[in-house]
Amino acid sequence: MIQLSWGSFDEAWPQPFENSQRMWSYDRTVQIEKPLVTVPWRSIGFYALTGNSVITYKERLVKETIVEALEEIREQNPRGRILLVADNYGSHHAKLTQQRADELGIEFVFIPPYSPTLNAIEPLWKDLKREISPTIFEGKDHFREFLSETFLRLSQRLSFAVDWIETFLPDIQVLQ
Repeated sequence: MIQLSWGSFDEAWPQPFENSQRMWSYDRTVQIEKPLVTVPWRSIGFYALTGNSVITYKERLVKETIVEALEEIREQNPRGRILLVADNYGSHHAKLTQQRADELGIEFVFIPPYSPTLNAIEPLWKDLKREISPTIFEGKDHFREFLSETFLRLSQRLSFAVDWIETFLPDIQVLQ
């Protein structure tokens, strides 16, 4: 039997001051005050529906750092093919990225342009940002640790991908 790791791949830039949590009061005096510390790195995630999820951090999102992320995904999923459902970000299509993906046994499946709802990682990013909202972080290291733990915990839930699985699972089974 061929082993296949597959999941969604995407980049995000969650910040320690995310405030998607809202508060309501009669006199509108209640406010959430959080230190506005920004982090320079972006998060690159692989939400594995089979295999091991991965989150990594890069200061720039260019083809070289996408290749580094692919290498980290392969390191965490050492056997079998890897299928990445991804958007059409330019660095995903770059010749260097595609060559290295081929060498690593990673295949991209690109969703149509302007259809983020087809990428199962998007609801995971949304929940991650929701969990950031009420938390106050001691510093960048604490924030990064929180992001990693939260992403990996959330990625164990298939609920983010239920619609995707129901729509596309028959096609994926054919690929195995």
